Amino acid sequence: MRISAQTNADATISAINQLRNGATHQDLKALFFSECSKRGNAPSLLQIDTVNSEVYNKELRDGDCFAIDAVSHGFHYNGDFGRTVFLGEPSESMKKATDAISLGWDAVREKLKPGLRYSEIRKIGRDAMKKAGYKYSVALTPHSIGLSHTDEPGKNGAGSFWQKDDLVLEENMIISVDLPVLNTGIGGSAHLEDLTLITSDGGEQINDIGNRIIIL
Repeated sequence: MRISAQTNADATISAINQLRNGATHQDLKALFFSECSKRGNAPSLLQIDTVNSEVYNKELRDGDCFAIDAVSHGFHYNGDFGRTVFLGEPSESMKKATDAISLGWDAVREKLKPGLRYSEIRKIGRDAMKKAGYKYSVALTPHSIGLSHTDEPGKNGAGSFWQKDDLVLEENMIISVDLPVLNTGIGGSAHLEDLTLITSDGGEQINDIGNRIIIL
């Protein structure tokens, strides 16, 4: 999992750093798939600007701000990595959005440990952002990850979604906490996602978490 998670993150960053004005969604996906393969991971998906479609192919232009969510697997284990990409100088509204989810994620990371429930994770992150004065709607969705991209139990929900059980964290679980900003009309989309190993007394990050936003 450590190797797969970091390889997935490295491949994502490398692909994004090759972006230029006028590149398309499919261009970026091709770069990501290539960078995964070079490093020994098998690419699964790259969500761009909250879009999963295989045929949508918008051009990416200077001034754009968009979320990416990258998944690939190595040794049969999955990496999952989310970031916000700015093509040029960030707008004030989107900078505030990325600041908000970064603050929320830091608040959650400090509290991750065995015995914490999924519902408590959401409350910790949302309460921290609210206390800091941010009013964004953020999903704050925890999910386990391993041999499958999402492998915890749940119940059938509307459409293609399922409702996750309110699981309790246990030692040696690996979880993601998805932090996409759900607001529209703010100048783009934003996301933040890393993988955490639950240890006996806390959480350990298994991919580099230093580059919360990527500015090209």
